[in-house]
Amino acid sequence: MAKDKIGEVKTPSGSTYYVYWDKGSGEVYVGSESAGKADSKSEALRKADYYATTLRRS
Repeated sequence: MAKDKIGEVKTPSGSTYYVYWDKGSGEVYVGSESAGKADSKSEALRKADYYATTLRRS
């Protein structure tokens, strides 16, 4: 499946990264880094924000 750009997140240092979500597999990406899996767009954005803040997958 294709990854769709669904938003942006900021790191504590001020860098901005695009958030991508593969609706088919549920995989969430912050830039090119995997941030976990999500069942919905809102969950994907939440996981991406958590990853950008902590660099840990939720």
